[in-house]
Amino acid sequence: MYSFQQRALQAEKRPALLALPFLRRVYLLFTGGVWFAIVGALLALYVGQPAAIERGGVVVATVPPLVAFAMQHWIIMLVVYIGAFFAASFARHIRGLNVVALFGYAFVTGLFIAPSIFVAQAMASAGHTLDASPVRDAFLLSGAAFVGLSGYVLVSRKDFSRLGAALTIGLFVLIGASLLGLFLHAAAFQLAIASVGVLLFAGFILYDTSVIMREGERDAVGAALRLFLDIINLFLLLLRILSASRDR
Repeated sequence: MYSFQQRALQAEKRPALLALPFLRRVYLLFTGGVWFAIVGALLALYVGQPAAIERGGVVVATVPPLVAFAMQHWIIMLVVYIGAFFAASFARHIRGLNVVALFGYAFVTGLFIAPSIFVAQAMASAGHTLDASPVRDAFLLSGAAFVGLSGYVLVSRKDFSRLGAALTIGLFVLIGASLLGLFLHAAAFQLAIASVGVLLFAGFILYDTSVIMREGERDAVGAALRLFLDIINLFLLLLRILSASRDR
């Protein structure tokens, strides 16, 4: 006999089944954005004739030209990065252009974070970091964390959308602490900020995945953009922890 419990179970599953094409599109766009960011970072790190940095007539380091430009003109890079972000945000409802803007922003993000990757790997090559390969391990850890956290929400269907207010407050506290850290120059304080940031953006992954799945959102590009921001920030915070100086 077709029981009430069976009917209720099918009614619960029906919205999830209807959301599958949307979720598939979100994660395809998100994956594409990650690949464009990787291409942007690789382009900045390996394309062009490296510029030599001399000290006392002796070459102490060679820096890729795009990375050198980003380091010397960081304000220009910051303006380009923020502009690309707002372009992707404003264009997310314009069909065709929204995907181009998303991937363009992801590519610019790769260029923007390339100096951080270069410095971390250079310090690791000199044996000054806590982790022997901070870039690789930060990438693997952030990927594993995203798959685990987002997959947990999709499988368990638990509602984490109530975390929104707490996460927003935590983000403002993190920004304030990061600004304070610019003046304190304390390694332990910087590691503490990065550690809290890792937990915060792990929470954002749970929250954003839950909102995407439960609220019937149909802005696939906007959803992919939020997930992309989560994993990029998680990667950079993990990179900061793993590339911390072991000499301090």
